[in-house]
Amino acid sequence: MASRLDLATAIAADQGGLITAAQCASLGFSAGAVDRLVKGGRWRPVFRGVYFTWPTLMPDRQRIRAALLSCGPAAVAILASAGILYRWPVLPDDPTVQVSLPAAGRRLDQPGLTARQLVLAEEDVTAVDGLAVTTPARTAADLLLRLPFEDGVAMLDAALNAGLLSPEHLDAASALVFGRRGAIQARESLAAADGRAQSPLETRVRLICRDDGLTPEELQFRVRDARGVLVAIADLAWPSRGVLVEADGRDVRSRPEALLHDRRRQNQLIALGFILVRFTWADTLHPRYVVQAVRQALAVGGRISR
Repeated sequence: MASRLDLATAIAADQGGLITAAQCASLGFSAGAVDRLVKGGRWRPVFRGVYFTWPTLMPDRQRIRAALLSCGPAAVAILASAGILYRWPVLPDDPTVQVSLPAAGRRLDQPGLTARQLVLAEEDVTAVDGLAVTTPARTAADLLLRLPFEDGVAMLDAALNAGLLSPEHLDAASALVFGRRGAIQARESLAAADGRAQSPLETRVRLICRDDGLTPEELQFRVRDARGVLVAIADLAWPSRGVLVEADGRDVRSRPEALLHDRRRQNQLIALGFILVRFTWADTLHPRYVVQAVRQALAVGGRISR
């Protein structure tokens, strides 16, 4: 016959290593027995009445599951916590789990957990891996109403690029922000989103250019030589003027072999009649510099050779 601990382990396995105090009590564990497991280092308390039973680091998704277990069946993951469940690549850097509870419920804030009382219609809630969560459209709408403009666009760009948001989701989010505080900026973020951007840095450079009337003609523009061989893919481009812009994160490109490849590629682009302008994160701290560099390149107006 299985022991109480074996039964608890089986329950936890179905919940990603988590078990609740109520589940322990139903198995016959006393509060003292649970306390001994915690003090012995076998279990770790996560949120009120929830324990993590595996000897590993707990992923963010499991922290969200623990919060929902702690707050009860009416709890819904919202805001960045919902984005984590959807695996959106770019989200606010906030370790606090965010959930919503019915307005009639009691506040259940705990360290690392904030319980809000959002007004959620039935169609605003769905499930991801069995966890209650706001829909992608509602999640995007709620976050955009709270985020700075550029952060909101970067979030949308990344999720669109990863195929985790669709244009239909954005249309629905636009309707959901109507009449709410911050709706104008949220809709501006939705209008500015472009899933072709492959990094937040690309988004930032594009928005700096756009805000000064320099909206790129193309994103992810493919440059080929006379034989049709792909030479480069420019993050931003003005093909009619022969100007390419690259948002350079300087991570892998800082290796010697990558730098050598970049120099050769730049020489090929010059030979094809292009002007290449490169920006780093540090450059974006000075938007006027970015704008001036692009304007100067456009003024030179190198012509495309094909």
